[in-house]
Amino acid sequence: MSIASSRGFFLRSFQIVAATCGAVFVGTTAAGASSAPTVARVHRIVHVCDCPTPMAREERAALLLAFAKHGYVQGRNLDLVTYDVGSDGAGQSSGTPGKQPSADLPYSALLSAQMAQNPPQIILASGIRVAQGAQQSIRSTPVIFWRVTDPVGFGFVESLAKPGGNFTGFSRAIDKLTVKRLELLHEMLPQARRIAFLFVSGNEHHRKQAAEVRQVGQGRGLQVIDHALSGDDWAGDRLDDRFARMRKDGVDAFLLPDTNIQGAVVVALAAKYRMPTIHSLANSVTEWGGLAAYTTSAKEELPGAASYAVRILNGERPGTLPVQEPAQYELVLNSRAARAMGVSFPQTLMIRATEMIEK
Repeated sequence: MSIASSRGFFLRSFQIVAATCGAVFVGTTAAGASSAPTVARVHRIVHVCDCPTPMAREERAALLLAFAKHGYVQGRNLDLVTYDVGSDGAGQSSGTPGKQPSADLPYSALLSAQMAQNPPQIILASGIRVAQGAQQSIRSTPVIFWRVTDPVGFGFVESLAKPGGNFTGFSRAIDKLTVKRLELLHEMLPQARRIAFLFVSGNEHHRKQAAEVRQVGQGRGLQVIDHALSGDDWAGDRLDDRFARMRKDGVDAFLLPDTNIQGAVVVALAAKYRMPTIHSLANSVTEWGGLAAYTTSAKEELPGAASYAVRILNGERPGTLPVQEPAQYELVLNSRAARAMGVSFPQTLMIRATEMIEK
């Protein structure tokens, strides 16, 4: 090979190597640019629970798990702040629920303060009173509710299928089960004839249920006696006096509408005066040792609320997301409480029980 030919060969080889190295360099640079970390947007969501701190913590844990399954992780792209009725201090995103929305700080004021200080993208309202507070203070921010009965009757949504506005969520629908609980109570205590119906005097929905229970009771030969209690009447001592009066008046059993007001106290008084009932919420039995409960299944509420929140974050409007009602029911029986009260569960109830506990 001549010197000129050699020179041409090496020149062409150098150009090929240079071109290859250049391509590798450019590719590496592009790859480096595409792998540069991006700052994820943090979505602020406020969760308010009209419940004691332990229950609020359970809800928070379930919500965080549900959000994580959708790719929203606390501290990375999610800031979930929780408030409840039983804690003190400022609201925390680290897991400790926040400031108590007591009588001097109603939920509407709490939520108004949140909107003024650091507006969240979504409000998660656990309980009717939280939803009512949001209704009073929130104009356009999406609100997802649960632990709510009759959301149409309360004016939260226009209809279950087409909520409209900025509210949607999950209806417990336990207000529709009050008459059924009377029927189950009669099945459990066929000899009982005098049934007291305790309800909040100023609650229109409770008064409606009282009328329905009286009508159905009359058809079954039962005397349903209204006990309309004001707010003060639900205090411990006054409530104790009410149970003592019911026992003196020959009341065989009692019933409540869709309420958990003074739930643990009611369970304790029912045991003290040996007065049976069937509660509207399962935790009256599973947590506080009540006799029995017939209610709707709420297992899908928290995962569903997180799913709805993600859909809203992705651009859907709450008014187009239908309010969902549970399709499953729970009958929970407590054999230990039954023995203490001298009650024998009939076989017809036991075979239908979804859970039998000893608490």
